[in-house]
Amino acid sequence: MKKLFTLFLLVTTITFFAQTPPVIEATYFPVKNTKIKQVWDITTTLNVPAFGANQVWDYRTTNNQFLNPTDTFDFKFLAPSSSPFSQFFPSATHVTFVRTPLSGLSDSIYAYWEINQQGMFYLGGYNIQPQVDSSIIHTKKEFYAPDKANYLGTFTDTSYSVGYASNYNNLGYRAKVKTRKIKTSTYAGYGTLLIPNGTFNNVALIKELTQGKDSIFVDFLNNNNYTFFTVNTNSSTYFQFLRNNTFGSNLLMYLVGNFGGTSIDYGWYTLPTDFGSITGTVYTNTSETTPVTNGEAYLYRENSNFAKNDILAKSNLSATGNYKFDSIPYGEYRIAVRPNTNNYPNSKITYYGDTTNWIDANSIITTTTTSFGHKIHLQYHPAPTGSNTISGKIGLDLNIMRTTAGVLSVKPISGIGIVVKKNPSGSAERVLVTDTAGKFNIGTLNDGNYKMFVDIPGLHHTGTYTFSVSGGNIVNNLDFTVGTDSIHPNTSLVSIKELKNNAASFINAYPNPYSSFATIVLNLPESANVLLEVYNTLGQKIETLDNSQKQTGIYKYTFSAKSLNHSSGMYFIKLTAGNKTNVLKIIEQ
Repeated sequence: MKKLFTLFLLVTTITFFAQTPPVIEATYFPVKNTKIKQVWDITTTLNVPAFGANQVWDYRTTNNQFLNPTDTFDFKFLAPSSSPFSQFFPSATHVTFVRTPLSGLSDSIYAYWEINQQGMFYLGGYNIQPQVDSSIIHTKKEFYAPDKANYLGTFTDTSYSVGYASNYNNLGYRAKVKTRKIKTSTYAGYGTLLIPNGTFNNVALIKELTQGKDSIFVDFLNNNNYTFFTVNTNSSTYFQFLRNNTFGSNLLMYLVGNFGGTSIDYGWYTLPTDFGSITGTVYTNTSETTPVTNGEAYLYRENSNFAKNDILAKSNLSATGNYKFDSIPYGEYRIAVRPNTNNYPNSKITYYGDTTNWIDANSIITTTTTSFGHKIHLQYHPAPTGSNTISGKIGLDLNIMRTTAGVLSVKPISGIGIVVKKNPSGSAERVLVTDTAGKFNIGTLNDGNYKMFVDIPGLHHTGTYTFSVSGGNIVNNLDFTVGTDSIHPNTSLVSIKELKNNAASFINAYPNPYSSFATIVLNLPESANVLLEVYNTLGQKIETLDNSQKQTGIYKYTFSAKSLNHSSGMYFIKLTAGNKTNVLKIIEQ
């Protein structure tokens, strides 16, 4: 297998230079299904790192560091929906699974994380070792890292958690552990890190002091009656070496020492995992006789990094229509092709899977050195002949989440896909991208009814614009705000073309499919008696979300089949609004 060693060991003579303090971002997280390896050393021969600017931290074996590697363990990055305990952590956006050479709660644990506009939070985890079998749930989630960390910045956090163990300290008793942890983290240094597998510049050192107090209760009679047993206190200093790295792990090395920070008890560094490539060919149509030779292929991670539009890499199409993404870790990705519209008029941004939006695209999971033969066939819209014009702009505001509305941020986003579809047929009429000012303008739209949305892989919509144009209409200000986890239209619907005896344009759900819960959005253009019900595939009603008189406006409901002790799968939301009825299909993963 191809290893990443070659990428880091190309230069044998190391030249050190002055660096500016890197701003470390919590939004960097490896693609899901990626596996990073950790090399552990639990001896006490590791040096305490120095603080300050332009440091050189040498932890190579030639400097008598990591001389006694205990073992190498996998550190896996998963999607919450593919993990076994996601129902206990509905707000989790990422999951890691790690093995360690240390016995206890840290060994063989699924850890659940939430990344939002404030930063990164630890929600808790579950240890699958039979002798431990312990769940840890934070009643106040632990603030793990800010959205952006600047040099010399400091933050303090107090978190509370409850842990349950089936065999406390191998004594044969169940136990409940209530923990309070006070943590102070400081961005204490930056510079160059030398570890056995390579040299890394622009690395930040985060020093973390923690003090914990555990109140332990034991069920000595195994009758669910817990008796106070003892109080344990603990304190440590953690040294984390971080960098902004889209593909691999952003945590390069981790050291654990005493509370005074004067000695190191154990540590690990990341060993580059297996890396491979994705290749394919783009054709003008399904006959595959003519390749597309002018354009770019874009590589996206599965589970988007909301702050960056998450374009991991670009590949220019070759003279034979080929694209290639090399030296990427095994994981899950999506690919989109943006052809040069001068050479391929009326062509649309096309994803692998021959679709024009990321939700319907096929993902590619790489598990071998080369993942090849991924063909893409361009999709086209009819030649424009109309005289109607629509325009708008896209902005970024990371304070906006799915449950909030917002005003367009002053920070524009360029290069974002805009999709205009026929309504209700759903065929894409036009696809284009925003300019450097985050604006778009379509001046030759045909007469008809349309739905418009923004296409950013990984981000779902809180709503879309629907409108009707004819005879040279001009519709402006179709603006969207991109938030932490979703995309928001800035104004209400431009117009609603009512369908006879149908409420299809009044109801929507996001995300769909969903893993933890779906948000059902009801947009009533007029007051009505509303009955909103959920049915399973056998036609059995499992919940009534609403049954009341509603005034004109927008109403939101949440639904989770698992919370009602039903299995994941397909469900149907039935809306009856006055004399209009429709059914919306949703899928719980």
